[in-house]
Amino acid sequence: MDIALVTLRSALSDERRASLDKSSHAFLQAIDPESEFVYQRLRDEACPLTLFLIESGGSEAPFLKIYENYSPPYYLLAQGGDNSLASALEILSFLQRKGIKGEILYGDPLSINARIKTLYRIGEARAYLRKARYGLFGEPSDWLIASDVSFGEARRKFGCSFVNVPFDELKEEIDRREYDAPEWHPELVEKAEGNQTIKGALGIYGAIKRLVRKYELTAFSIRCFDLLGIYRNTPCLALALLNEEGITAACEGDEASLLSMDICRALTGRASFQCNPSSMDLPNRTMVLAHCTVPFSMVGKYEFMSHFESNLGVGIRGQMKEGPVTVFKISPNLADYHLIEGEIEANLAREDLCRTQIQVKFDGDISDFLFHPYGNHLIVSYGRFASDVVELLDSY
Repeated sequence: MDIALVTLRSALSDERRASLDKSSHAFLQAIDPESEFVYQRLRDEACPLTLFLIESGGSEAPFLKIYENYSPPYYLLAQGGDNSLASALEILSFLQRKGIKGEILYGDPLSINARIKTLYRIGEARAYLRKARYGLFGEPSDWLIASDVSFGEARRKFGCSFVNVPFDELKEEIDRREYDAPEWHPELVEKAEGNQTIKGALGIYGAIKRLVRKYELTAFSIRCFDLLGIYRNTPCLALALLNEEGITAACEGDEASLLSMDICRALTGRASFQCNPSSMDLPNRTMVLAHCTVPFSMVGKYEFMSHFESNLGVGIRGQMKEGPVTVFKISPNLADYHLIEGEIEANLAREDLCRTQIQVKFDGDISDFLFHPYGNHLIVSYGRFASDVVELLDSY
């Protein structure tokens, strides 16, 4: 793990340089006994995490001279001696008075080690989101009247950027009817030879993938229902493939879901499932969630069906693995979010719902999803990482 380390000490400490060097070396060894951390002594923006090593009392003045060259939050490593802790406390007080986020890392070395690893994961996620480039293939669908995101606020908060891709350009690419064999799924090309519906869905996949490359997108949302009237087909297969390939893809032009899905990928490195809450059992804390596309990387097996609402094109019924999940959705104004952990209990096959269907049992009360919703989609990711989501969003 590459960590930028900024060392701070009082100018009065020069005559004690050798002693401080020795104590700092011992301190860093104690919190990293396995030598997992690689410290960059100079500022390195490529490092996901920057630590300020407070070596002695009187480090406040050196901190004031340089701190604006770095982005908050500020993480202060405090040793046990040389008035390091006292100096760190003064610095943190200064930051808090100015409304700037900061934290002192102090105490048991192994606890500091664990905390640094958590902060490193969060730093990696922040770096991922800063580089994110979101493509918008059309506006949110007409029924998504509460799911649009303020792009300016998203840029300010996360550092990501947005690109509007002309829908006519997407149609031009689809009309080429060209596609390469999808990664990990060359058998789809063979299936498509005898099935014009699958072939058409792969043509949509090829079109989107070319535009993702052209506009250098890391993720996108697409106003997918507009394609039904034109091509009598859906991008459900395209989204299943591209999400698996590492390109976060949200349907119905849902901007809040797109950002929520990419936050999950930033923290876990994995794809997530955008879905409709189809039914809720508040006393039993269960919910049925469904949609017509699911990343292939999230299912053990799958079958092709038609799209539920239209009975056209390719929809996907995937069998998701039972086990722990985190369900998340950021609010469109980016000021709040829904977040809860639970377990997938079962895969369903109801005829009155979208094709991929799961029943989730949650750890806590789910009434907030019903009484204070953030749109009509939720995001399901494998694993329990709610604490990381809180840590990441609280870091801004």
